[in-house]
Parts: sequence; C-alpha cells; structure tokens
Amino acid sequence: MFEKVLLTTDFSPDSQRILGYVRDIPGIIKVTLLHIVEASNPLQRELDQGPQTKNPQNLLEENRKVLEKDGVAAELAVETMVKTITQGDLPFSILETAEAENISLIMMAARRESTDTTFLTGSVSANVIRSAKVPVLLLRFLPESGAVEDHRNLFSCVLVPVDFSKPSEQTLALIKGIPAAERVILLHVVNNGKSDTMDASVQAAVQAARDRLEIIRNDLAASGITAEVRACAGYAPDEISATAERDNVTLILMSPHGEGWSRNIRTLFIGSTTSAVIRRVHRPVLVTAGEKTA
Repeated sequence: MFEKVLLTTDFSPDSQRILGYVRDIPGIIKVTLLHIVEASNPLQRELDQGPQTKNPQNLLEENRKVLEKDGVAAELAVETMVKTITQGDLPFSILETAEAENISLIMMAARRESTDTTFLTGSVSANVIRSAKVPVLLLRFLPESGAVEDHRNLFSCVLVPVDFSKPSEQTLALIKGIPAAERVILLHVVNNGKSDTMDASVQAAVQAARDRLEIIRNDLAASGITAEVRACAGYAPDEISATAERDNVTLILMSPHGEGWSRNIRTLFIGSTTSAVIRRVHRPVLVTAGEKTA
C-alpha cells in the first residue's frame, strides 16, 4: 500500500522515535530519510553550529544504522538525502521531494512548540498536510512517553472518525486496503457544541448516525475487517480525543477535510476538526489525501 515512504527528520528526539515505526507501514519496500538545511534562515544557521546538526549526512547514516539494528534495512531499501534550500520554504521542499521520488506516504514528527495558531497558519506539518498529494503520517509524543521499543504496532487499534462526507468515504476506502489493521473503531459525533444536554432531535440524529455506521461496518466486514460502531453527541474534536485516550488507540485515521469545508474559513488551511484533533492528541494521526468538497 505504502511502498515508498519519505521520512523527514530534524534529528530531534521525536524525529528519532519515528524510526521505530517504519516497520509497521504496510507494503513498504523503500524509505527515504530526508533532512533539509535552511541556509537562508538565520536561526537555522545558528542552530547548525550545534553538535547535533553539524554533519547531517553522517547523522542520517546513523539513522540508517538504527534501522539496520532493528532489522528493517535488511527487508527494504534505505536511502539518505540532504537538501539545502536557499530560497522558498521547508514544506514546499518536502512536497517537491515527495513528488520527485514518487512517494506514497510522508512520515514526520509534529514539533512540540507548535501552538494552536501556528498549526493553523504556518507550521511545517499543517502546510505539508494541506498540499500533500499523498497521505501524511504525523506523530506526536508525550514528553514522558517510553522508548521507541515500547510502542505498539501502528495498526493495533485504529480510530476512524466518520462524518459521512465524500472525503470521509475516501478514508474508509483506505482502511480497506490496510490488511494490518487489527481493531477498527468507527466514530460519528453529532455536533452538539459543548452542551451536556441532548434533546429529542439530537438523540434521533445519534441513532440515525449509528444506523449508517452499521451499514459501513457490514461493508468492512465483507472485506474481512472487524469494526466497532460508536455514535454520540458533543464537540467532535473533544469526543475524538476522548475516545482515542479511553480506547488507547494506536492511530487516528482522518481526512484533511470534512463536511464543514465550505462553511468554515479555517478549513482553508486544514479541516477544522482535523486540525483541532491533531493539536489535542499525542498519538499518531494518518491524514489521507482526500479532495476538497464544495
């Protein structure tokens, strides 16, 4: 499914942790380790004086050795690549490399210092997700989380928020092609804002959503995938985050856009629900390359 993977790294601890997830990617035959040096960025030049970024090519070779130690490099091709940009931006360079190398999945770490505002308007992660033609696997980690070796397989428990939009259908189509998925949770949240009350109309909407999810569950079962159905009312990002924590999911699979694309200006950057979930959770999020809807 994801034969060629581009793993971007800035040699931060979180970027290093991503290496432990490479073997979980279904269908992978090649991984390209990419580091980009921003020569035109004064801050980057200052950081380049630090020991961890003095010789990016050597550090990438160390990353290769980590994969060799894990046995990954024996099973697939590993390529290292250092690019220096003097003009332009980092997201564009990542996307350009992905297209040139015919990449089918981009893996990257979310920078912890990103704030709610910067994720919407200027973070590397947001801009890559916004324009990527292939899925993007974004990994965030709790500072106190364990070592890479302690992680569970990415597809041990997959949470799939469903809003019944066209992009959501594309996400469901993707899950059918992931044979590694062991447990799948389908979740629909009826928008009830942050209210704790449920009137009759909301209750009816929840039941209608559950019925629609049952149809999807049966369709997935025909493809050999066992799924659980959840429907509730509330604020979607909060409910998705709470479900992820409660069920200890290993991956959240979402579209970059949803039913609110044409109604919410924030979706000019990335779907408002998707961006809000990414800001809240400290779990891997696989964002598909769904098309915008009118």
